Amino acid sequence: MARGLLVSYAGYPYTPSSLTPDNGLANLAGALLEAGHEAKILDYGTVATMRRLFPQPLSALLKPIALELLRGGGGPPQPDQIAQLQQLQAQLAAHQEAELRRIGQELAEEVRRFQPDLVGFKLWNGDGFSGSVVLAQMLRAEFPALHIYAGGPQASWFKDVIYQRTDVFEAIAVGEAEATIVELAQHAVGQQSLAQIPGIIYHEGGEVREVPRTEWLDLNTLPIPVYDSDIYPAMAGEEKIKIIVLDDSRGCPFRCGFCTHPVESGPRLRTASAKLLVDRMAQMVNQHGISVFRFAGSSTPGRLMYEIAQEILQRGLQVQYACFGHFASAEPQHFDVMSRSGLHAIFFGIESGCQEILDKAVRKGLDLVQVKETVQAAQEAGVFVATSMIVPLPFDTPETIQQSRDFIIDLQPDSVPVQFPGLLPGTSWIEEPHRYNFEVDKQKALIEGLDYKIKLLFPPQFWDPLPYKVNGMAFGEFTALTTKFAAELEAAGLLTNVPDDMALIANCAQITPRQFRDLARLWSLTGDSEAMAEMVIQANDTIVKPPRTA
Repeated sequence: MARGLLVSYAGYPYTPSSLTPDNGLANLAGALLEAGHEAKILDYGTVATMRRLFPQPLSALLKPIALELLRGGGGPPQPDQIAQLQQLQAQLAAHQEAELRRIGQELAEEVRRFQPDLVGFKLWNGDGFSGSVVLAQMLRAEFPALHIYAGGPQASWFKDVIYQRTDVFEAIAVGEAEATIVELAQHAVGQQSLAQIPGIIYHEGGEVREVPRTEWLDLNTLPIPVYDSDIYPAMAGEEKIKIIVLDDSRGCPFRCGFCTHPVESGPRLRTASAKLLVDRMAQMVNQHGISVFRFAGSSTPGRLMYEIAQEILQRGLQVQYACFGHFASAEPQHFDVMSRSGLHAIFFGIESGCQEILDKAVRKGLDLVQVKETVQAAQEAGVFVATSMIVPLPFDTPETIQQSRDFIIDLQPDSVPVQFPGLLPGTSWIEEPHRYNFEVDKQKALIEGLDYKIKLLFPPQFWDPLPYKVNGMAFGEFTALTTKFAAELEAAGLLTNVPDDMALIANCAQITPRQFRDLARLWSLTGDSEAMAEMVIQANDTIVKPPRTA
């Protein structure tokens, strides 16, 4: 039997979504328990982490500047404001670096108490990557024989590139890790060699080696995720927004140019059964009193969501949930049943309102006529619809961006998350950049992308420039177009940058989506942990009811 300590440090919790439970680590803990091992989860995505990473004196200094910027419509800061923000940013970074060291000392104390055979870090981007490396290095210095592994989104995307930055991780799990973690536990107690574990990268004798994955998991055989507070201490009290994420589907056959999902979980869509998923919902309702959920799949089939809705209604479960959708499989006539079953919000990726750009730059296989019919049907059923846009896309011109703007204003979704084009490892955009009108130093982009830090105090055009161009434009130029596009949608009366999970949290907290977006932005930007804590309590009052069984 092995003991596994699973750690998620994503840095400062910069959105309310950062405060929701980590279903990936809950799955891994369940896998270890099912195999007869022990597990404990240390999840730093908590109100307490927000509080400790943003000192109140700095919060008080920043709040009037942030309020002034937000009152100005979120436009670029003025030169005097930039100088103030830069000074505060430097002070905040110094504080967070010192606090990270204190977290490392506390983590070492936990290792002494729990005596794990292995520590597994879930790697995130930005401070979540660099911070996790610091924590792992502190453990390695104090416990040289401890088995320290890594996994998570950043591991799946960057793979062996991580070893160009650090060799602190003995092995890196790539992609889904519910089976991998059990074999790593066996390795930690001397019962398995790394060379026998599929789906990992490791270094041996100064060389990086990869053991290819032989097959993807059957989602109907996933372990029962563990959210008991004795194993997952952050679930106690009001540290987390207790919306549970369910693994309904993995893999994606669409191969959109920008998307990492086929990289992470394969090109074949795999689904769990509606019965199993609703069983998991009922278990959370009965054992923990939790009645609000989000489905994790990036291309959840419309037919599966309809079957889930029917199963929920048949059982009489009182739940709310949100999910992704895909226009290729969504069936407008099903939204009424889905809404009655508790579907509150759905996220669709559109990316462009120009069919030519969609076909050439995204390869999503969308029909914009079908998009309108589907969005209208969902809204008529009472579902909050978020439709994402990427601006500018490869090959975009002022005319095609205007076409996208006109399309989305005519569509009138409930929210439009707007983002700039990002180059992520393994996607077609970075693997075939010239085909998509990108200019990029791929190796530099990968290295810099490992811990690229989003500067929350500044709009994107003030962030450190990423090393690529799109349509001949450098980072500051194309992100300025992104910001301008979002501002124009806002001026036209549309709500921007509220995805489905944010809409679901807002509904639980009984705050309108627009108010919630603006308040959450202010709280995160200024480190107002007390206001965030009050929101968490209010949301959990809706999410958590007295459980039916012990």
